[in-house]
Amino acid sequence: MSLKLMDIITEDHKHEYGCVMLYFDFPQLDKIQDAIDPDDLYEESDDDSYGLESEAHVTLLYGLHKGVSDDDIKQTLKNIDFDVCKLFDLSFFKNEKYDVLKFEVGYTTRGGAFMHKANRELKKFPYTSEFSDYNPHMTIAYLKPGKGKKYVDKLKKVDEYTLTPKDAQYSKTDGSKIKIKINLKK
Repeated sequence: MSLKLMDIITEDHKHEYGCVMLYFDFPQLDKIQDAIDPDDLYEESDDDSYGLESEAHVTLLYGLHKGVSDDDIKQTLKNIDFDVCKLFDLSFFKNEKYDVLKFEVGYTTRGGAFMHKANRELKKFPYTSEFSDYNPHMTIAYLKPGKGKKYVDKLKKVDEYTLTPKDAQYSKTDGSKIKIKINLKK
């Protein structure tokens, strides 16, 4: 049996589930992350998705099953008007392996509950999740266990930020990613 080159290249990038994420321009992220001691970061040698978050995003839904098509996701997001949102309340949550430093994400007075709507609509496709509630947040960093409180205390005077989403991305189980244009509320 011979392996095709594409099978070899993509084998390491396959995932059990897909996800849809909303991306933002957030230049202040670097300044916030500069306050984090590299020795406090949680990292895994075989997985570069930990440590400092490299792209400012909010996950709309994680857990999509193989077979949810690009068109399904594009059509779902096409019917949602995205708007300005607010980052506030720097906080953290614990996991068995790490602490997640994050901002809560809410809506401005002119904004609506578009992220919750997107999450509900995406859940109409086959998905698996151990979380029943959707709580939009933006991850700043994955920290070693017990380090989250240190940075919440250290950065407690961090400003609130108002951001406009720029686009979405569907990361599929096969490791491929598609960028999706979103509608911004006028």
